[in-house]
Formats: sequence, structure tokens, C-alpha cells
Amino acid sequence: MELFAIRSSGFRTHFRPKKLIKTMVMLFLLGLLLLFALNILYDNRFAIPWMKRRFQIVQWTEESDQQLLGPNNRRIYFHETSGRSRLTLRQSCAVESAAKENPDRPVQLIMQTEISSINRRGTWLNVLSNYPNVAVILIKEMDYFRDTPLEDWYRKGQWRQSPHKLEHFADYIRMLSSLKGGGLYMDLDFVTIKQLDISNFLAVEDAAANHLSNGIFHFDHGHRLIREIVDQLAARYQPEEWNAHGPALIFSIMSRICGLKTGQPLSNQCQDVALMPYNFVYPIHWPDWRIYFQKANRNVMQWINGSYAVHVWNKMSHSEPLLINSDQVYATLASRHCPFTVARAAEFDSS
Repeated sequence: MELFAIRSSGFRTHFRPKKLIKTMVMLFLLGLLLLFALNILYDNRFAIPWMKRRFQIVQWTEESDQQLLGPNNRRIYFHETSGRSRLTLRQSCAVESAAKENPDRPVQLIMQTEISSINRRGTWLNVLSNYPNVAVILIKEMDYFRDTPLEDWYRKGQWRQSPHKLEHFADYIRMLSSLKGGGLYMDLDFVTIKQLDISNFLAVEDAAANHLSNGIFHFDHGHRLIREIVDQLAARYQPEEWNAHGPALIFSIMSRICGLKTGQPLSNQCQDVALMPYNFVYPIHWPDWRIYFQKANRNVMQWINGSYAVHVWNKMSHSEPLLINSDQVYATLASRHCPFTVARAAEFDSS
């Protein structure tokens, strides 16, 4: 057989062409196999406990839909709907506490901004980067609503003229995300204090059991109730009614489908959704929101510590100061459950 020889430094190296080609083919096939294996590992990165995860900030596109925001009943997701490119201290605490208390669940913060607008050295990003289960996902609104049952609602734009446009947009997009991918939705004014491992639930807001919340809920992907909620949102929009597309709509649907009645103790006839009692995440009802900004005492903390999360009612409390490292109830919860946010509290913008 003909040999190719190269003389170098007094010795000869011989190459056999057929053996060289065979080696190259094997290396190519091994490369393809490695890429295939890596793709499988990435797709299942949140289901593999030993796999190293890292904090991510990514721009969502329609092509990346299934990879980033596809069906995942284990995810916890938040929406920042103001259009800002940063989080406030309270919002950072909400995301951090969810990630800290649920380290085996993916936590997604969905924001309506461009990646070029994000300050990669921002305090909130540095805080969240301590949690490898967190991903910040940036979306373009029109792309996100395209080819969904709520596309017409978004395109027509009647909501933009509503006095409640921010609230209505938030009501619609959180339900759209549930339709797209399932999982646990939370508002950005919660502090998570325990692991959340309950599926397919709605939460009661008060002891009288007259209100169901849309500030926290879980539905598996494809659940019949989320499909019904989205269908109703698409069918009828009431721009003048602040509450029509949130708790009021959910209560109406649950009354029709599951036999709930206003003003009575809730008796749920639906077996595929649980109604969690008010102390599950609303131990303090909204008229008493100031308790969170008062001095912590044993009775209050024992009551709150029986919950899985607490809602601090930011709509009413946003101007009340959170006194970091004080004996305030909210500050006490923050120091335990969002320690990195508390450690860098002075660096946050107060807006």
C-alpha cells in the first residue's frame, strides 16, 4: 500500500489514507452523538438534580418558545408588566424568596424589555445570579400574544384606553402564560416562606371566603379551567371594570363549573382544582396590611409562619417604608427569606 511520509527532525511519520478517513468519520459521529446528548441534558436540565445549572438572562423568540416557555408544570413564574428594565427591592425579594425556598424548581421572571436595556451589573441581577434555578426571560409583547386566543384582544388595543390598562394587561398575560406553559404564577409582592409543592389550586383571599385570588395560582398545562378562563377573556372585555378580568372572572367561572356561591363557605365540587384556605398565602387580609409594617410579636409571627407565602398588598402598602434590619414584620420575613436582597438593600432604586 502506498504510504505518505513526512520527514521531520530525523524521523518519519507515516499516514495511511484509509485509516485517516476512518478516524475522521468516527470523530464526526462521536461529535454528533455528543451534541445529541447535550441537547437532551439541556432540555431536561430542571429534572436532573445532579446537573449544574446557572442563572440565565435570555431574549425570548417564537422559535425558542418550547425551549424557554414551553410546558413545565414545575416552574414558578412572575411577570414584571410595567416595562421597566429592573426590579425594585420588594420585587427582587419576591423572586429571590421563591428561588431560595424552592431550589429544585425553575423560577422564571418574564419582562417586557430588550436585552440591550438591561444593566448587566444591576443590583437585582447580581442578587438573582446567586440562584442557578432562576431565568430572566425578555419578551416582545406582540410576538408573545401572536397566534394565541388573546391575539385579537391585544391587537385591537381597546385595553390601552382603559383607566385600568396596567391591571388588565397583567390579568391577561399571566393567564396567557399559564395557557402556554402551565406552572405556578405569583405576583411580585409575595414573600415565599416555605416550599410550594401543591398543584392545580386557587387561593381564597379572606376568612369569609368571598374572593378567589388571581395573584397566585397553579394549573397544569392544558388544564380545562385555564382554557375556560382564557376563552372568557377573549370573548368579553370590560375596559371600565377594574376587577372584571381577575378575581371576579375566576369566581364566576368557578361558580358556574364548580358550584361555588357568593357569601357562603366555599364547597368545591371540582376534583381537579383545590381551593386553598386564606391563611395558605393571605394570612393578613388587605384591610390589615399595616401589620406587615409594625413591630413583630410572637402571636403575629406564629400565625404568619403557618403560611407558605405572604402577600404584602403592594397596591396599598407601596409608599410604606420597608425598614431593613428592623423588627418590622416584613423586614423580619425579608431577612430570613431573601437575604441577598436585604444585604444589598441600600443599592436598590426606591422607585
